[in-house]
Amino acid sequence: MSALGFLSSREDPSSPAPAATPQRASTAVPPWAAESAGFVVALTLALLAVWHVDATDRSWLLYYDGDSVLPALVRQSVLAGQPQDWSLSAVLFIPEMGLYFALAGLGLGVKGTFALSAVVNLLLLYGVLRVLAGAVHRGRPRSHGVAGALVAFGAMVSLTLLEDSPRQETFELASLVVTTTYYSMTLLGAVAATGIVARLVTAQRGGRRRWLEPALMVTSALSALTNPLFMAWATMPLMLVLVLVARRRVVGWRGVFRVGALLVLGSGIGVAARIAFTPLFSTYGPTYSSPGLSLWSAVYYLGALADRASTVAGAVSLTVAVALILVSVIVFRRSLVARDAAAAVVSGMGWVAPVGLIVGGICLGTFAIRYLQPMVFAPVCMLVLAPRLSGQSRIFRGRLDARKARPMVSGVMVVSLGVSALATGALSRSAAVVDPDIACVDAWITASHRTGAGGFWTIRGPKAYLGEPDQLVQVDRSFGAYPWLSDRTDYAHAKVSFVLTDSAHPAPVLPPMARTAPHSTVQCGRYTITDFGTVLLPIGPASPTPLA
Repeated sequence: MSALGFLSSREDPSSPAPAATPQRASTAVPPWAAESAGFVVALTLALLAVWHVDATDRSWLLYYDGDSVLPALVRQSVLAGQPQDWSLSAVLFIPEMGLYFALAGLGLGVKGTFALSAVVNLLLLYGVLRVLAGAVHRGRPRSHGVAGALVAFGAMVSLTLLEDSPRQETFELASLVVTTTYYSMTLLGAVAATGIVARLVTAQRGGRRRWLEPALMVTSALSALTNPLFMAWATMPLMLVLVLVARRRVVGWRGVFRVGALLVLGSGIGVAARIAFTPLFSTYGPTYSSPGLSLWSAVYYLGALADRASTVAGAVSLTVAVALILVSVIVFRRSLVARDAAAAVVSGMGWVAPVGLIVGGICLGTFAIRYLQPMVFAPVCMLVLAPRLSGQSRIFRGRLDARKARPMVSGVMVVSLGVSALATGALSRSAAVVDPDIACVDAWITASHRTGAGGFWTIRGPKAYLGEPDQLVQVDRSFGAYPWLSDRTDYAHAKVSFVLTDSAHPAPVLPPMARTAPHSTVQCGRYTITDFGTVLLPIGPASPTPLA
């Protein structure tokens, strides 16, 4: 049988395979053991991925980046008893905030909570991949679903290990799932929605379909509520895949309309519910697109791709991503021939979502590479089909002798737990040490009992680790208010007595009075504190088109 031999069969995927019962009877590993082993291996891979991020320059993105620290800023502000009047982007970060607040209750500190949140994000990714694998391996031994989820999860972790840049706007997209604000929950929602749709198109009426349909609506509604990007990552590509599947009569049009209506209705409810959160938004969806800049957007993406491909790790990462997209096309076509609806939905998303996002992003004139995350995770999801693509394996056929299988599983779990212990120890030691430059800045500010200002990219890291975060106020390049992902009540301090700058970003243009005012400077590594003492510098009004 060829690697894609399973797709040559025209079996009805909605009914259990005839060989399912004898396969279960001969499976060497009990279902609970397979699930336990899968979770332990996934935990080990998650810890390795976060350990890698922590040990490289990518750690800045996880612990101190301008956007990533938002949950810490909100929690620190709440703990300090400050008034809450937040200015957010078009994303609400509701599940991300909830997860961070829950984990912060463990008392691990800001950095420790970020590290733990990264591990939990990856484990949640494994969880939704397991749901996806369950949809395409229905009627087969449980080990197939576990193996498929681990293969896809392992591929995502492997791509993460190839990324080490501190920048957020690069084609290092796999590792963004470990952060708190680069749409990790939207990614999880998109994968979960794909799994539910794949299950729905093969489910019989009644029975489990009763909870699958509301599950799809709730998933799409909550995902669209917190981030309308869900519609571009899941709603629209899933609709297109369903249409392609229906055209080949793999699924009836009536079933496609029903599933599509649930998906669109759920997304619509989520978008409508956003009206209640209007006071929080600083920008809206249309402000993120500039169709007139499509040509420049294409040039920008090509330049970013060339930059990523200039390193060995980057070239390998891009090659793998493109290869997976091409394989998704092949598997999709074979799935249509075999009339395998679930496999067609998953493999169809593997190429429709990334291609659609790239084309759509260019047409809309966007310049945010982070919006293109489906380029990585969508084709990786196709790998949950791996056990079916490896139909010749004795392990996947359930014929491995029990005397060999159980010691093998036990050995894998022992090794995984050992590696997990090493990674946990390393992360614990790292979490106890805040960046020395930021620690220096925060110590000075705390001791001063005064308020200062600085640019967005400069102050976010120090501000997130301050006991009183309103001691640092965001300003734009002209020293005007910059209420972006920040508490508007910070601007109750209309004047400041010191300015924080850093070596990586332009300093704001100070008011004319600062040119002649006496001042002193304090150096904290990459940061410079310019202290004007008793002289207070006024913060100007917010610009209609604020600059970072």
